[in-house]
Amino acid sequence: MSKDSVILALGVIAHRAVLLAFDLRMKDFPFAHGATHTLPNGATLYDSYHCSRYNIQTKRLNPGMFETIFSRICQQLAAHEEI
Repeated sequence: MSKDSVILALGVIAHRAVLLAFDLRMKDFPFAHGATHTLPNGATLYDSYHCSRYNIQTKRLNPGMFETIFSRICQQLAAHEEI
């Protein structure tokens, strides 16, 4: 995985799975919607609430929040292409 890589974790379970795969500790990379973490290998981990029906209906996650995450990812990837 290159330093330009991006990982999107949809929910805390996915976030934990990514950290486990890289043998990282949760306390060093806490989950929060909209959080970004630079992993030791240089990849960026983006956190988002899962887009489940429950999260949508309870308004924990709305379309604007979800679109913002993807917009930030696109901006990061576009910036790496320019280099």
